[in-house]
Amino acid sequence: MVNSLKDNDMRVLWIGGSGLYVPSHASKGGYNGGGWVTSVQKELMQHDNITLGISFCKDGEPTKVVQDGVCYYPVPNHSKSKRDKIIDLWKIHDITRDEILWPYYEEKFKKVIEDFKPDIIQIFGSELYQQLAARVTGNIPTVLHIQGLLSLYVHIFLPPSISKWQYYMSGKGLKGKYHNYQYLAYWNRSVHREKAILKAVPHVIGRTDWDRQALAVLNPKASYHYGGEILRDVFYEKKDRQMSKDRPVITTTISFPTYKGYDVILKVANILKNEVGLDFEWNVYGNVQPEFMEKHTGLKHENLNINLKGVASAEVLRDSLLKSTLYFHSSYVENSPNSVGEAQLVGIPVVASRVGGTDSMVEHGKTGFLYPVTDPYMAAYYIKRLIDNKEENMAIGKKAREIALVRHDKRQIVEELLDVYEQIKK
Repeated sequence: MVNSLKDNDMRVLWIGGSGLYVPSHASKGGYNGGGWVTSVQKELMQHDNITLGISFCKDGEPTKVVQDGVCYYPVPNHSKSKRDKIIDLWKIHDITRDEILWPYYEEKFKKVIEDFKPDIIQIFGSELYQQLAARVTGNIPTVLHIQGLLSLYVHIFLPPSISKWQYYMSGKGLKGKYHNYQYLAYWNRSVHREKAILKAVPHVIGRTDWDRQALAVLNPKASYHYGGEILRDVFYEKKDRQMSKDRPVITTTISFPTYKGYDVILKVANILKNEVGLDFEWNVYGNVQPEFMEKHTGLKHENLNINLKGVASAEVLRDSLLKSTLYFHSSYVENSPNSVGEAQLVGIPVVASRVGGTDSMVEHGKTGFLYPVTDPYMAAYYIKRLIDNKEENMAIGKKAREIALVRHDKRQIVEELLDVYEQIKK
């Protein structure tokens, strides 16, 4: 362990997206939100020698704010001219069109860097325009913290059973259909931008075998460093499981993108209910937007014991997990899903699709089970196994929590981050 950073003052500038916010009371407009990055900030600020700057994009004309020793640099989002919007209508699939916005964001973040004068720059994610700051950091040691990788996600944005035409036609009216068409085009432009960002950074922080291997292809010259994730506080608390005695309860957290696998949930639930004859309750949290997948599969959640719970607080989700028999993860592609880590911290077994980096989080047969994402019958088998074998269920859940507490240890993660800072300074 290298400790020199603990003994020397260091100015660290974070640049990123949705996880970086000014406290809501810091200005009239307020910036609010949260995320795992906020948890890292909380731990890092306990080191008195660290001066932290945080920059992110926001609509409007926000101004620099200093709050609780942190210097926040919100940068106004770019607004395209009417001319550029019109050109985009007929050049929508030209991925280089995206480059007209690059100079704006590069210039804005160059000014932030000049004002804050950081010793280290850490960029969170590679999906958004603000991460183009990687191209203007000059000689300042810079590291990119991988979240997801659009360059790999784009190839599975639509599940194998769904064509682009089906996706386009699922939109309501001509406007909805064009929106879907536009959305896929935007993804391709974002991939083009991400590749430019990745090529500009000499150091990358990741956390799975999958993102390490992806980096070796996308930027073989970059140095790879391991960095864990701090999850939401409530999931670390030690609480006893209270599995429902009435019937098995399955819990899933999911968002609306097609690659998150809502269709997998429908197919597995259909097998469990109508072929196995299992009586269960399946609680699905998040912004699901079920219409397209239910029409595509011909399966309705209300006929399959699936309850769409909507977006829930961390406390509500934690309490739901504690009453659950298992957590089910359905995505067609992931890096390191926080939902899986949170379920493991609570101490319940996970049945997860073997995609992306999930096998770096779930050890098959020890902390959960992995199934091929295109095989709903195998997923159903592992679910039923955990329902029928209570001792195995409890043992796997206990082991999952033990390992997750080490993987997501707050203090250790911050120490590892400080070590990365020291390494990239050299």
